[in-house]
Amino acid sequence: MSTLANTEKQITLEPRTGARHLLENLLQTGARIRRTASELLGKLEEPPRPRLFLAGTGAVGSALLEQLSGLPPRERPHLSGLCNSRLLLIRERGIEAPAALELLEQGRPTDWEAIIAYLTLTDPRQVIFVDATGSPDVARIYDRLLGAGVNVVTPSKRANTFEQSYYEELHRTASEQGASYRYETTVGAGLPILSTIGNLLRSGDTVTGITGVLSGTMTFLFNQLQEGVPFSRAVVEARERGYAEPDPREDLSGEDVARKFLILARFLGYRLERNALQVESLIPEELATAGLEEFLERLPDYDDYWQQKMRRAQRNGNTLRYAGSLSADGFVSVGVQEVPLSSPMGQLNNTDNLVSIRSRRYSQSPLVIQGPGAGREVTAAGLLGDLFKVSAGFETSRRGRP
Repeated sequence: MSTLANTEKQITLEPRTGARHLLENLLQTGARIRRTASELLGKLEEPPRPRLFLAGTGAVGSALLEQLSGLPPRERPHLSGLCNSRLLLIRERGIEAPAALELLEQGRPTDWEAIIAYLTLTDPRQVIFVDATGSPDVARIYDRLLGAGVNVVTPSKRANTFEQSYYEELHRTASEQGASYRYETTVGAGLPILSTIGNLLRSGDTVTGITGVLSGTMTFLFNQLQEGVPFSRAVVEARERGYAEPDPREDLSGEDVARKFLILARFLGYRLERNALQVESLIPEELATAGLEEFLERLPDYDDYWQQKMRRAQRNGNTLRYAGSLSADGFVSVGVQEVPLSSPMGQLNNTDNLVSIRSRRYSQSPLVIQGPGAGREVTAAGLLGDLFKVSAGFETSRRGRP
């Protein structure tokens, strides 16, 4: 009352224009306070956005940043850090995805112990760690991250194809800590292969076998061979287009496909180590230990072998594919197969993958998933899908709070 009385007294003492000015200021101040309060209230009601840390800024990591940039701001995870093998950048207030790579060049040297400490120190259950490095050393820190409650999303096949005990440890730890561990893109890039199998199992079905082509690089090579292109030239072209690894022996060894089938087998509950798989390598024995340059120079020596093999298949109305199979007893074999040219597998184009799943419900006609199984765009899109699933878990948890 005294304040009001004093105010009224002051108003009466001031010239008329001064009083009007004072009242206008009071009204404006009140409006600003109401606006600020409304904004703060809105922020309190917003769901907490997960903090995203991206490791690896190569083909897939940079494509993920591009796709994050295209999302509406409210749907973007809060990018608070990123790193590559050289540099690390952490900004708790957030990093705008379009400028992330440029800002990273101002970062400090990468220090993995510092990264782990940052990710696990404050509210780790709100953190999503995306590993797009493909590094075995990075895959070895998943257990520490999941053990602290950090969520892990990755397209890297490394962790799930180490020894069986590590695979089981990761899944047990994630379950115990309530952390998400998602790796849909390890098999078939953006194709929904693992999630489809997971849905079958959760609904009570039993998977009795899986066959398919799970290497876009191999599909490209054998399609080129089918068109009469020498094998050595097809390998070089696959490398130039980015379909094959810089050292194409990593693809030709069959190791990539073997790892994918190992992940499928373990996902279905089979307990087996990598050396239990039967894998056919396409690397000539004589060139297995040669330098990369020598390997590429001598590869044309084997063109006739592949040409004759393809011609034999074509005389039978078939073509060649590098395929794998997982039987009901958990046996996995991977290698070159002759398949009818008119079959779905024989009709694959470009870098397509095809997976055929037989189960108790799909016993007469298998469930088939087909599409591009390689490439930075589709892999990044699959990663984004995993990120959304983890974020949806946060939202469900938030709404479920009493």
